Amino acid sequence: MILSMSGQALLFLTAAAAGSAIGLLYDLFRVLRKTVPHNNALTQIEDALFWAAGTLFMFFFLLRGNNGEIRLFIILGAALGIVLYFSTVSALILKVSVAVIEFIKSVIIAAVNILLTPARLLVRLLAPPAKRLSVITRKRLKTLGRYVKMKTRKTKSSRATQSKSS
Repeated sequence: MILSMSGQALLFLTAAAAGSAIGLLYDLFRVLRKTVPHNNALTQIEDALFWAAGTLFMFFFLLRGNNGEIRLFIILGAALGIVLYFSTVSALILKVSVAVIEFIKSVIIAAVNILLTPARLLVRLLAPPAKRLSVITRKRLKTLGRYVKMKTRKTKSSRATQSKSS
């Protein structure tokens, strides 16, 4: 397909926008990594998902914008878009996104704490009697255990005396 100079310029700018979109997608993964603890295996899976999504995005972009033809100026446009995105707005988007997510997490934690406060107070009110009760129960169980041991010793000794006398 033959494109005019203006068509090529438009395609170049669109490729730059597509490159910026891929940069934004990568920042979404970075925000996820900063806000949720990750192990190495999960990071590898996320990287694979990013590259698969970025590849599919560029494939469909090339298919739609240039009938699937790969041209150097499209690759350069996408690379320029990624570089411009990371050198301009990426740090701001990353900071704002992490701050918003941390704020949302703190609001959720505060709401859960508010909802659980009555239950915590109830546990605190009931805990001292329960502790006293458990101490009393333990003492009674020890006494009962001693009593059972003493009775079994008496029973064994009385059986032994009966068998000796027989």
